[in-house]
Amino acid sequence: MVFLDDPLPDSRAPMKKSSTIDRILYAASAEIALRGIDGARVEKIARDAGVTKQLVYHYFKTKDDLYRAVLETVSRDMEILSEVEAYRNHPPRDAISLVIETLFQGFMKHPEYRTFALDQALHEGEHISVASHYLPTMRIVLSEVVAPILARGEKEGVFKPGLDPHVVFWMIFNLTAGCFLNEKIMPEISGIDFTSLNGIESWRSIVTTFVLDALRP
Repeated sequence: MVFLDDPLPDSRAPMKKSSTIDRILYAASAEIALRGIDGARVEKIARDAGVTKQLVYHYFKTKDDLYRAVLETVSRDMEILSEVEAYRNHPPRDAISLVIETLFQGFMKHPEYRTFALDQALHEGEHISVASHYLPTMRIVLSEVVAPILARGEKEGVFKPGLDPHVVFWMIFNLTAGCFLNEKIMPEISGIDFTSLNGIESWRSIVTTFVLDALRP
């Protein structure tokens, strides 16, 4: 029998450690999403995670190391990879529409994505290491999702021949992300509230039409 005041058995220690790290990463993700890596404060992350600042630094030697760990978590959770079979079961044009929709849903469900994208543009990707899961994840998106869709579309005569999957994907990604990365500036200039569901849906519809027209033979 284990009483509440007894130390945890060894078999439960890894679970406790994992739970602590998860809380730290969750708190770090929220703080970085709000303030960016430069403005994020480890003291606030520790407080929100219910741990000491010293414990944060025990698991992550620097704030940059913590940021890299958060980016790793984000890259593993990219929803676009969960739809691989669905893309194969859709006609090429519908599959491209699904790619766009999945990217939009990702930005909507995870507001921190926009901060991470802006941060890495500002810091020239310095937190994305060669060992990062982000790079192989994006390569999988290109090789297992985008390239096969374009190949099928070319074979069926609904897409231009010789399209580069890398160029097509980053065109789609940047068109999608533009609504979220510039959500404060665009309304001031255009008068459209791109933080609203109607504004986002309008942008998604236009991006989908624009991309599909661009891919048409």
